[in-house]
Amino acid sequence: MVTKQLVAVFLIGGSLFLLGAGFWLKKSIFLIKHYDESSVTDKKGLAKAAGLYVMAIGVMIFLAALLAQLIGIYSWIILGILISLSSVLMLRIMTKYV
Repeated sequence: MVTKQLVAVFLIGGSLFLLGAGFWLKKSIFLIKHYDESSVTDKKGLAKAAGLYVMAIGVMIFLAALLAQLIGIYSWIILGILISLSSVLMLRIMTKYV
């Protein structure tokens, strides 16, 4: 059974996936908060890293929504943990481009 919440979560995940594709493929890194063009050494690398990260978050939201139908609230707890860990990893990766 498809609920309104499930549709909303799919839309959010899809939007994040498309935003990440925009970062990566279109190199539109001006959307990144606190982006200073003069401090970035590798714009293509930063665009790829940021794009893949945002796309991964979108996919994780899709998977959590699907798993929530099977295992319940535990999928959202797992999603929170995965996003927290991936954020720390992404901060380490992005520091090499700034």
